[in-house]
Amino acid sequence: MYCGKTRKIVAAVLGAALLIAGLTVPKAQTAKAGQRSTFSVLSINVAGLPALLSSSNPSVYTKQMSEKLNNYDIVNTQEDFAYHNDLVSKLTLPYQTSFSGNVPFGDGMDTFSRFPIYEDVRVKWNDAHGFITDGADEMTPKGILFTAIEIEPGYIIDVYNIHTDADCDDASLAARRSNMNQLAAMIQARSAGHAVIVAGDTNSRYTREGDNFETAVLESCGLTDAWIELVRNGNVPQDGDALMDHDNPNSASNEVVDKIWYRSGKNVDLQAIEYNLLVTEFTDANGDLLSDHYPITATFAYEINPTVKTSDTFGGGGGNYFTFLEEMNGTLPVSLTIRTGSRVDGITFNYRNSSATVGGNGGSAKTLVFNPGEYITSVTLCKAKKSLFGTYRISYVSFTTNYGRTISGGTWSGNNSCTYTAPEGYAIAGLQGFAANEIDRLGCIYLLIE
Repeated sequence: MYCGKTRKIVAAVLGAALLIAGLTVPKAQTAKAGQRSTFSVLSINVAGLPALLSSSNPSVYTKQMSEKLNNYDIVNTQEDFAYHNDLVSKLTLPYQTSFSGNVPFGDGMDTFSRFPIYEDVRVKWNDAHGFITDGADEMTPKGILFTAIEIEPGYIIDVYNIHTDADCDDASLAARRSNMNQLAAMIQARSAGHAVIVAGDTNSRYTREGDNFETAVLESCGLTDAWIELVRNGNVPQDGDALMDHDNPNSASNEVVDKIWYRSGKNVDLQAIEYNLLVTEFTDANGDLLSDHYPITATFAYEINPTVKTSDTFGGGGGNYFTFLEEMNGTLPVSLTIRTGSRVDGITFNYRNSSATVGGNGGSAKTLVFNPGEYITSVTLCKAKKSLFGTYRISYVSFTTNYGRTISGGTWSGNNSCTYTAPEGYAIAGLQGFAANEIDRLGCIYLLIE
């Protein structure tokens, strides 16, 4: 079911090293269709700026954080700059994004996971303010770290790790509002129909009039704040004085700028069942906090929808994200059309009451009309570069049905090919990936055959 894997693993020898040490990686509870199970998410700003710039003591504290991260299933970190090796020194979570580097080159964000990571994309904010003062946000390429994390085979959650513009001067507030609008646009463009978790340092507060995340992100993307839901019983704070309760940090009267937001998707139902500000867990032997932020964590119950599964994607790095999930509406296509020349220009799936098209209008068209009871069982893809310095695009496609019929076009390239085959009991009912005037990257959406 997978062939274009881009997931990252900490080290090739991790499994062997754990066995030698007599250790195992604990697993989150997995779910079966119709049953709910759980996983945990942690977000922590590790205050890992170089010592002269940090408001913490990272040369001492960062290594002490490392082993504590293993108690969670998905971990988003921010400000991981100068002490990355210390941060991962005792890490046993098997999947992680590549380190982006120290100041001024890295964005400070990493994601560590007990589940496979199939895609990771870093996007710099369009707007930032302050180089030395006002949060010094222009010193690093802060932004969004997107990961597609597979919690069960065929079930992916889109996880967004964010660190927005800091400080409260007018220019910083304007930059942060722009950050939130950019995040919302990315979720809307890239995560249509997908379950989503946003966990990171927003530098924002509900009580601050100049912040806009409630409308710009939560409302526009259909996200729920785990703190609002579980600690404040759905009551959103009004503009005014910041909520600070130093005696009881986990009370409804204490708001932090670190947030966990979420929503369900077409094939994964999410429900936050526990939220905590970790007051004592990330401290040293003297009880001193290991960062200048309290870490936050949420436990999610999830249920998988057995009718829809998805694959990873195969191809190049260009184009804009697309998915046929909405147009499918739980049905199989009745016909498909491909447009091909030397590459694959466009593909259309026609359903009984809708159609979905990806790519452009170039090339020559071929159409396959399905007979009653006929459906797509596999698709073979090839990728090739349009030019010497260009990115890969889909150069060949071949669809095969359960009746043994095929439709194909483009240029075959056996060294850069893959085949997606529907799991037993499923058919290929739609596509997802990235495209513009041609198709850059493709994956499959599988539908349970009734």
